Amino acid sequence: MKIEIYQWLVPTIVLVFLIRLSLQYFHGQRSLVNTLLWAITGLFAASLAVIPDQISYPIAEKLGFKSNINAVIFVGLGISLALNYIQSIRINQLDRRLTELVRKIAKDSPYLPKEK
Repeated sequence: MKIEIYQWLVPTIVLVFLIRLSLQYFHGQRSLVNTLLWAITGLFAASLAVIPDQISYPIAEKLGFKSNINAVIFVGLGISLALNYIQSIRINQLDRRLTELVRKIAKDSPYLPKEK
């Protein structure tokens, strides 16, 4: 079996990514759920690079795709869309909280005239 460049490059990049991810977690910059989600995603990508046929063919077979690459692309697209949706919800929540905080600070500010 010939090893392609991506079969060692992707796992190497994922390893660096996982080290950085774990350091961020241990320094309190990431939550456990966020860290685990990204770690699983990275490990899946590395596994797919190392043993692509053993992972992609069962996915294609279970989901009814004729081609294993189509299955991988559509599953990846679905996961990306789901993560984007979750991130947009989180951004909206943060935007609302920031607006509430700014309003509270402005209302309590000694430099602004008080409403009567």
